[in-house]
Amino acid sequence: MISHGRLFCSLLFAFFLVARSKAATPTAAQWAALNQTVNGRLFAGVPLAQSCYSSYNGNATTPDAAVCSAVQANYTGSNYISDNYSGFMNTNWGTCQRTGEGCPLDWNTPSDPTVYAPGQTCYQGSVSPYYIEVQEVSDIQAGLQFANETGVPLSIKNTGHDYTGRSSAPGSLALWTHNVQPEMTLTKGFIPDGCSEPVGDGVTLGAGQQFAGLYQFADENNVTVVGGAAGSVGPAGGWITGGGHSAITNVFGLGVDNVMQIRTVLPNGTYVTANECQNQDLWFALRGGGGSTFGVNFEMTTRANPKIVLQVAYINYYSPDTNSSAELISLMIQSATQWAAQGWGGYLSPGAYSKQYHSLILVTPLLTNAEAIAAMTPLFDLANAPGNYVYSSGVNTVNSYYEMYNVYLAPGGEKLGLGTALGSRLIPASQFDGPAKQYELLEALLEVQDMITYPTRSNDTLLLSYGVPFQILVTTPSSYPTTAANDTSAVHPAWREAVWHMVMNVPFSNSASAGDVQTAFEIATNATDVLRELIPDGGAYLNEADTFEKDRVGAFWGQAKYERLVGIKKELDPGNLLTCFGCIGWDETDERFGCYPDI
Repeated sequence: MISHGRLFCSLLFAFFLVARSKAATPTAAQWAALNQTVNGRLFAGVPLAQSCYSSYNGNATTPDAAVCSAVQANYTGSNYISDNYSGFMNTNWGTCQRTGEGCPLDWNTPSDPTVYAPGQTCYQGSVSPYYIEVQEVSDIQAGLQFANETGVPLSIKNTGHDYTGRSSAPGSLALWTHNVQPEMTLTKGFIPDGCSEPVGDGVTLGAGQQFAGLYQFADENNVTVVGGAAGSVGPAGGWITGGGHSAITNVFGLGVDNVMQIRTVLPNGTYVTANECQNQDLWFALRGGGGSTFGVNFEMTTRANPKIVLQVAYINYYSPDTNSSAELISLMIQSATQWAAQGWGGYLSPGAYSKQYHSLILVTPLLTNAEAIAAMTPLFDLANAPGNYVYSSGVNTVNSYYEMYNVYLAPGGEKLGLGTALGSRLIPASQFDGPAKQYELLEALLEVQDMITYPTRSNDTLLLSYGVPFQILVTTPSSYPTTAANDTSAVHPAWREAVWHMVMNVPFSNSASAGDVQTAFEIATNATDVLRELIPDGGAYLNEADTFEKDRVGAFWGQAKYERLVGIKKELDPGNLLTCFGCIGWDETDERFGCYPDI
């Protein structure tokens, strides 16, 4: 971690009195006692780029050229971001978006701290002024007790890979679980605590473990685990509490279908185990209930599926035809249910970066190479049409999920270092049923694409090179046997009917004004409205959703599951000690949400 992130907390007591929640007035002695309780692991949270500025929260400071240069060089690196408490995969969640105050960094600018001084000030933004670097269960318990006694609000952060800002909050005490990474273990015939029979082979990991390391461990032990495309995501954090999707979800199910046991610290400080044999209500809530609202996860055991051979189809091409995006999306819609039945999962990006540049990667463990080539032939024929330029394409056999991740996913990982506003919707199988329904979906997706695709809204070179504005994720459990009727998790029933998970991405620069940020979120909401109107009961993935979703109950859980979750929340956390924006039991007037855009 960068050095200024480990300043002893007493250096910033005076600052905290400004940045803290107005309801909390802890004394210096209380902070010092907390630091002693957690064995010196209470640190000052300082914005990642603070070293580049000559003014911090209105006070003159001396830029540190060496540290600033390191920050600039690593600002878009997922491992660097996750290894620093004040790092966020999308930088807007470290700022106060409502006021425009933060500590922005233009990572395209040469490493020269003088570009920020004089005249520009780095502000604390939404970075917690204090955080506990969690290593033991007792660290979490100490933070919960401190918050309960003093009224200081809490926030929970793992890797900072969070699209809706649930892992940051101004003036909060943060519990940072990223470094809870004990040695992983593989248990053959894993028997959850309190159960009498094994439920399969399982891999047990700590809350801070990330997918890249988990995939490597699984490969070394000849097993496969279900996980996301980004290696920096923490499986036991927001990914599992949101449901968890993957390129192999189509065949092996969601993350909540694979988890076997979770150990978590409840709001009252009790360390408990949840599985199908004990604490079943908590078990239900932790699998799709969302956020760190029911407990602070410390350990998880997930299913170790057999090692698999995958067929990987990939295409990257450019077409001079401005209508090429419509042609590709139409073919994808016509092929969607067939691909699902064949076990294909992955990431489709028609109109990536511009409406004429297209890419995709799909994988399946169910077909032979010859069968996979036959299934993808119409797609390759379209890509190889006269006049198109194909950068790369093929259908290859890989011997493990880890090999596929290293060769096809990791090198083209998502862009970091800018802000973004998302929208999403699950697209059910019924929407692909017949030409009329397919045409409705095509028209809606083209409308959405027009609303969000660069360069239609901006000529900013940073934004033009950032991310994929419009993506179809083939990551729903279409071929998995669990249905809405037999699902024991809290995820929306719409997951069990969906074929696609649509994501819309509206990025904005680090120097964006509060008004520009608000506009980006409004565009994301308006684009999502198009799909809401087409599929009013379609649901959405709460981890990659419109931050300002208009119908959270209907979009994320459905009424029956929501009511059960509310009841569990009231029983486990009557004082709402653990909360996050839009989560079960949240209070929108809570001061920790004061930096969200004013939409």
